[in-house]
Amino acid sequence: MADTFRIYKKDGTKAAEGASPLSITGLAAETVVAKGDYQAVRVTNDVESLKVDIPAFTTLSEQEPASLKLDQTDKPTKSNTVDEIKSWLTEHNIDFSGITLKDDLLALIPS
Repeated sequence: MADTFRIYKKDGTKAAEGASPLSITGLAAETVVAKGDYQAVRVTNDVESLKVDIPAFTTLSEQEPASLKLDQTDKPTKSNTVDEIKSWLTEHNIDFSGITLKDDLLALIPS
């Protein structure tokens, strides 16, 4: 049986489980987490190792994905998502009602 890992909150509730590397999710941006607020264990044949404190860390600040950072002169391309294209069209007051396909949305963008 393959080893798995678990992360526990300091109150003993399980925060994550699976193969390494694990992620702790659900924390707000710029949250300061102290050493020992979370602990990790290795699980082999349903037996947990001793808990090890996860070092202190601060979550990242919320950042807008680079792909969404189109300035007013940049036009979306096929590399943008449908939602990004729709956002650009909305910002430029271009109606795309009933249009859902990427190529059709891109066709609405003036050259």
